[in-house]
Amino acid sequence: MKGLTVFDFDHTIIQENSDTAVADLIKGGIPSHVKKLHKKDGWTAFMQGVFDILHHNEVNKNDISDVITKLKPVEGMTNLINDISTHFNYDVIIISDSNMYFINIWLENNGLKEYVLKVFSNPAVFSDGALKIQMYHIQDYCDFSTKNLCKGQILTDFLEMQKTNNIVYDKVMYIGDGSNDFCPILKLTDCDYAFVRHGYKCIDLVNKAKKGEIHDRFGISQSVKANVFVWKTGYDILKYMHQIENQQSQ
Repeated sequence: MKGLTVFDFDHTIIQENSDTAVADLIKGGIPSHVKKLHKKDGWTAFMQGVFDILHHNEVNKNDISDVITKLKPVEGMTNLINDISTHFNYDVIIISDSNMYFINIWLENNGLKEYVLKVFSNPAVFSDGALKIQMYHIQDYCDFSTKNLCKGQILTDFLEMQKTNNIVYDKVMYIGDGSNDFCPILKLTDCDYAFVRHGYKCIDLVNKAKKGEIHDRFGISQSVKANVFVWKTGYDILKYMHQIENQQSQ
């Protein structure tokens, strides 16, 4: 049987946040009218405001691409993705609230594109020298996700799509760090594994859920069924995966 490994991107595969790294190209800081876009219309609208200012300031595609390709991976992550694809029987996908352009160019530059089956993120392309971003979708049904991207729904849809292609995964391993990684972890079963990064928001939410302190809009308690591991580096996850595979082969 085949397994599925799902990665977040910012603060999981790469050490930094790709959006804020590019936003730092704005000299003098981000204007207040652009900052207000985040609260009013969400992160995607805010980032479009950032990209518009960069274009106005003649920061070009090469400048932006240079920032992205120089972002460092979390220690051990490139080895982990390589090993999962070559030594373990797993498909690899990425679900991220960054954007398709950033993720794809980073994967290509780091020699990892061939190991990733699919990337799910906000569409983004350059048009007339300006980077244009769109919401992945618009949702109002998940209180644990942003309105432009529910990772839990994306994961569910992907698993259903794979079933129509006669691909059924015997286990899912989800690797993330942030609050928007909590929803897909809630979708996991007791056959699956959640790898949450030490010192980041997701582990706090998982711990609260274990205590029965997380509820949805209807007041229903949300429980984490998956086996939970805490990681600091990609090597930690690789060690856990070897342990899991060894236990299941006995």
